[in-house]
Amino acid sequence: MMNGLDRVLNRRMWFVPDVNVWGLPGSGEIEFLMLEERGSSDNLFFGTTCIGGATQTVRFDQLTDHRGNLLPSTLSAPKVLPRSKDGTPVFVVGKESARSFKLAHAPDAGTPATADLLIVEMGD
Repeated sequence: MMNGLDRVLNRRMWFVPDVNVWGLPGSGEIEFLMLEERGSSDNLFFGTTCIGGATQTVRFDQLTDHRGNLLPSTLSAPKVLPRSKDGTPVFVVGKESARSFKLAHAPDAGTPATADLLIVEMGD
């Protein structure tokens, strides 16, 4: 039987240093419904939109690990663990997808943050 540490060490992992995090978290996502009247016809629109800042979308194939290797373009069930280098809180927004993830830093920081990323492919 595998213990927890063995399970983590048997996964593919990458350490990506010095990532510039400029994204800001949004206040949330809202749904909207809009009615447009044009002459004798009415149109109904439905959608969603984010309120607040713009998160930073990062694709895995844009990253280079500490050895200079590019990461694969897709990962199976990735987990991204950011660690701020300058004390500014940095976090992943939402859930990581197979191709990308969203990063943001605390909105009160005022300037972009720098973070190291540990990326673990958890698999199926």
